[in-house]
Amino acid sequence: MKTLTLLMLMVCGSGCSAAPDQPPGSDFPGADNRVDARQPIAPAGLENVDWQLREYLGDAGETLAVLPGTTVDARFSNGQVGGSTGCNRFFASYTHAENNRLVLAPGIGATRMACPEAIARQEQRYLALLPLVASWRRHDDTLQLLDKDRELLLEYTAARPVQLDGSSWQASGINNGRGGVVSGRSTGLATATFTSETISGSAGCNSFSATYQAKGNRLTIGPAATTRKHCAEPEGIMQQEQEYLDALARVHTFTLKTGRLELRDENGALQVSYRAQGD
Repeated sequence: MKTLTLLMLMVCGSGCSAAPDQPPGSDFPGADNRVDARQPIAPAGLENVDWQLREYLGDAGETLAVLPGTTVDARFSNGQVGGSTGCNRFFASYTHAENNRLVLAPGIGATRMACPEAIARQEQRYLALLPLVASWRRHDDTLQLLDKDRELLLEYTAARPVQLDGSSWQASGINNGRGGVVSGRSTGLATATFTSETISGSAGCNSFSATYQAKGNRLTIGPAATTRKHCAEPEGIMQQEQEYLDALARVHTFTLKTGRLELRDENGALQVSYRAQGD
């Protein structure tokens, strides 16, 4: 037995090494922990998940919940992060290192659609917090982004997969065609229900229906057929109706989250935002 132990020590003295540590941040150890020391450790548990913001740090140090009817999110993948600010789209590059370190590159880009005042304030705060991120941690379906002192900045929940087909929606914001997404008392009168090939609902006064095609995140909506009545109330409903139908005609992509749907044009500008009917 002593001879066998000595032989093993002699062999390992020249050819054995300790197994590398599990990649940081993962709560789910893999079967094979070997990594190439020349490559950066992939941030297991962070990437390729649709993260939907739940809470964030306010200007006065308070914890704020995301505004109802808005979707703020992020997806990290291969050094690029992007998502919705609740009105506009943002995009940036990032780097990661051991011990869950995470840094977004300076100069976060974003589209420049005008937003309702409250949503604009939320958007500004979100974009101000992202460059302060220094590390991350995950527990189950919750992701937390932390500052250099490991204080919580942003807390997300993993979004569950949902389908467009068979879903029904109530508008929470409509692009007015003049560079702004507006929301008012009558916005929720505009609705949409998707079946296998048809979108239909209320444009606010009249009913409408149209065909659509969806592939991946691409979405095109054909010309809408509508009823032809005139509604005097609520005030401005006929203008809103036309803006809604015009916005649907400009749709090029969609983003679907639990309880939230965003339709955007080919430049990424928000055309219609929805909340699930009944929310």
